Amino acid sequence: MVHPVVPGPAVTEEERGSRDEPERDRMAIARSFLLAFGRPGKEQRDLILGSDWLEDLASRGWLGKGDPRKLRKGLPRDPGEWESFVLSTFDVGFPAPQVPLIETHYRKEGSAPEVLHENILYYKAFGCELTEGDSDNPDHLRHQLGFLIILCWLESGAGAPPATVRSARAARKEFVERHLLSWLPNAARQAERKAHPLWGGLLQALRAWLAEEFLIS
Repeated sequence: MVHPVVPGPAVTEEERGSRDEPERDRMAIARSFLLAFGRPGKEQRDLILGSDWLEDLASRGWLGKGDPRKLRKGLPRDPGEWESFVLSTFDVGFPAPQVPLIETHYRKEGSAPEVLHENILYYKAFGCELTEGDSDNPDHLRHQLGFLIILCWLESGAGAPPATVRSARAARKEFVERHLLSWLPNAARQAERKAHPLWGGLLQALRAWLAEEFLIS
């Protein structure tokens, strides 16, 4: 996972209270997508199966014509089966998983090393690095969403200098456009063809949220 090299300052109650509702909502949505596409586990399973998160996405118009009840149909409830379900979709398969969550799998323009290097340069520019021993590529969706959360946190002004806030605001729009929206539509289409309907719906919802929140705003 992408994380700050030096932990950020603690957020005071005054700073927390100064954040307006859209900022808190943005952070919460970003974290929920990171959990949904993260490592399989109880929190992820509870988010998708045991909460009204899908209904919330649908109410905001991000699921398109997706029906939350249909997207949950046939999903495993057993923890072990859930883990196998997620891993076989995104992480395990020959010659590749059903839906790799990796930018370079879908990008046709530019070389893979250049794309990987540019992701790393973005992370380093804001004092971030990959967790030691993390097996995911630097262009994995989990890293990209983790970095986006850090940019949102910096942009909220929680203890960051004004210049950093301005840089984060500019970088998040550019990063979303160059390194998320450049490949998520293709990943969503592949998920619709090869995987359980849940994942195509969630990738389309993520794409719709990113376009609405970070390109229009």
